[in-house]
Amino acid sequence: MTSHGITTRRLEAFSDAVLAVAITLMVLRIGTPTPAPGESMGHAFVNVTLPAIIYFLITFAVIVIFWTHHHDIFRQLPEMTPARAFIFNMGFLAVVCLLPFGLEFFTSDTRSYVTVAVYAGLMALASLMLGLLSREVTGTLPASVALSVIVFLLAIPFAGLLGGWCLLIWWIDEPIKRILRRRGVAV
Repeated sequence: MTSHGITTRRLEAFSDAVLAVAITLMVLRIGTPTPAPGESMGHAFVNVTLPAIIYFLITFAVIVIFWTHHHDIFRQLPEMTPARAFIFNMGFLAVVCLLPFGLEFFTSDTRSYVTVAVYAGLMALASLMLGLLSREVTGTLPASVALSVIVFLLAIPFAGLLGGWCLLIWWIDEPIKRILRRRGVAV
């Protein structure tokens, strides 16, 4: 593997900063409740702000999972980052940078198949890019990547029925992986 000329420590620090900024941008997009005429502040909070906070927390948890996997991958890199690993890492970070947009777009209409498809698609793409980075570093594409991509995309057909709660489908990913690991499947 040819080196990109950047140390792995420096690239990991940059990656951590990008993830932190993406999370910060997402939380800054949560506005204070603005009641409509005749609506109480409490009603505006429960109907608009509270769901935005819940969607942010779900997204935050997913990004934390991405970050821990990213950290595990970087522990396996040599001191100088190989060029292809650098490229896959930048692809992953580019998608992460789009997550604040995806979350805001999704919260604009949580029952829209389009908004859910864009947001779930970004999450699936981030997972795929992280998987490709892992493959570049370890030599194998983890089976868990395909499972994660499928689980992220599963939210789309449930958007009309469940609205924003379709994101809760994402939480089946880790329990399925644990079950598969117990049965000896490498994920």
